[in-house]
This record gives sequence, C-alpha cells and structure tokens, in this order.
Amino acid sequence: MRQRQQGITAIGFLVIAAFVGLVGYGAIRLFPLYMTEMTIHKLLADLKSQNDGTAAKVSQLQSEIDKRLNIEGLDFPRRQDFVITKTDEGLVVAISYEDSVPFIANLSLTAAFEESVEILK
Repeated sequence: MRQRQQGITAIGFLVIAAFVGLVGYGAIRLFPLYMTEMTIHKLLADLKSQNDGTAAKVSQLQSEIDKRLNIEGLDFPRRQDFVITKTDEGLVVAISYEDSVPFIANLSLTAAFEESVEILK
C-alpha cells in the first residue's frame, strides 16, 4: 500500500516563513505612514466640526491647520500641502500626498493618501 504524504517540508516551511516575514516587515515599516494619515484625518474632522456654520475664512483655516500640525509634531505634510477652495456651500479643505519609507536595500514602499472635508457656511 502507498502512504499518502502529509504536511509540508522544511524548505516549504522556510519559504512560507520568509514570505510572512517580508509582509510583516513591510507592515511594520508602513505603520508610521498610516498613523500620520489617521492624524491628518482627525485634524480635518476636527476642523470641520469646529468651523461648520461659522463662515470661516481661508486665512483662519490655514492658521488652524498650521497650529494643529505643530501640536502634533508633524513635519510632513506641511500646511502648504493643504488646498482650500471656495464653493457655493462654503470651503473645501483637501490634501493629496505621497510618502515613502525604505524597505530593503534600494527598495522603498510608497503610500498615496487623499483626504478632503467640506466646511459649510
């Protein structure tokens, strides 16, 4: 009778472990980028909740964004990366940026982010 082979070999296990290790290392390297994105998302949500219905001005919003970035200790993105445009209903504050981190040797991981919020008059 033939026996059926079960399980994986040591080489197969090492290949799988190396793949899981690389993916895990990539996740660890990208974690700070996503923490920054969460901070930006919270900044925009707070900006909307505090300025909705107050007829905020562009210069006032720029000043608040600058203060919040300083409080959070964020060097990137900068206040200049935030785009404030006037609409019929109020102001739209948007940001679109890319950030990258070194991965292995000369390889880098890049993440692109876009956020926007509309502040009503």
